[in-house]
Amino acid sequence: MKTALFLVVIALLGLTFIAGGSTVFGQDLVSSLKNATMAAAQINKRIKAVYGTSGPERATKALDLHKISYRSTDEKGRSVVLTGLVVLPKGGAANGMVVFNHGTIFERSMSPSRYKGEANNQEAESAILAFASGGYAIVMPDYLGLGDQKREHPYPLNVLNARSGRDIIKPARALISRLNANVGDRLCITGYSEGGGVAMALVRDLEQSTDPDFQVSSSALASGPYDLSGATREFMMAPNTDQAGFAIRLYLLSYMAYYFHKQEGVKLTDYFKPSMAFAVSTAYPSGISTENLFKRLVLTGTLMKAKNSALNVITPRFRKAMETLDSSDPIVRELIKNDVYDWTPRNKMLLINLRGDTVVDPANTEKAFRTMRSRGVRADTLRRHIIKNDKLTHVTAVPEAMLQARRFFDGGFADGE
Repeated sequence: MKTALFLVVIALLGLTFIAGGSTVFGQDLVSSLKNATMAAAQINKRIKAVYGTSGPERATKALDLHKISYRSTDEKGRSVVLTGLVVLPKGGAANGMVVFNHGTIFERSMSPSRYKGEANNQEAESAILAFASGGYAIVMPDYLGLGDQKREHPYPLNVLNARSGRDIIKPARALISRLNANVGDRLCITGYSEGGGVAMALVRDLEQSTDPDFQVSSSALASGPYDLSGATREFMMAPNTDQAGFAIRLYLLSYMAYYFHKQEGVKLTDYFKPSMAFAVSTAYPSGISTENLFKRLVLTGTLMKAKNSALNVITPRFRKAMETLDSSDPIVRELIKNDVYDWTPRNKMLLINLRGDTVVDPANTEKAFRTMRSRGVRADTLRRHIIKNDKLTHVTAVPEAMLQARRFFDGGFADGE
């Protein structure tokens, strides 16, 4: 009887079985569930709507969208189960795998693993459309604290969030293998906004590995906060702006502080004056939309007579810590630890940014580019592409950035510095 029970336990832990419509595996890949199939005609209709006549070529194959759960680790090194999306062309992906790291989101419904092929102009759709006709598998981590993982997202910790991108690669390959699909050997890394910084940390991490599954072919990183303790910190601490700029700075500062409040126990009143500290403490756990979150923060700032300056809603202590880069403060210390621009990439890298970006300061890209050049990284390895369409904003530039990433992955360097 004991032998029979032992064999049953081993079977449940190590073999595949069906439960509730999902496939459950041991080790890295925990489960998979097919979200949807996007037909080629559906993909092409959306490519035309999003890109017009300047987009990638028409897709000839449908795409299967699979939500996966996989094992990773949190900031304390504890095992956690994260979620993400694997997009696989019918018949396989001869050109390899693209890992896309998304920008800052607050609502779980916007996590890549929740995407089911709808027309919604969100980052997951933009990335899928950019690579849909290129023969690539597209892999998108949700990150710690998003998707199905119920806790706070560690914004803006590039290095920590890069783990979710590293740890999704093998589970994605395992799923693709179980689906009897072929994917080429190339591994391409990209990301936008927060995801650009995460992608930079991910490439740095992967280039230190000798694991054949982790060998990066090329990377295209777009509008990322690579210099958190410098350019990004200075952006957050800018004086008077317009109301839109005020809202962005409140959002970024409060998202960051709320994570440290929940996970590290810092007091919000050490970072924000009482009225704003109260607004942050009640808005983030309330489940409101991103739009309403912005409205609540801005309204509180207006009632505080902040005059569109984040400096008027934070405490003098926090302002001094940020201005002097005081590493005794836990938030400042983590900003420094998560700078990801000062290193030497070995594989081809394209840095993409929007000229005049008012959300992620282009100074981040400039700092990364110039620092890497000073370390001896030449034009055969590193170049920069500046999107010069002044009609685009940080949000609406996502498709163009992903199109540039696609062209780079397809054909290598074409222009840039």
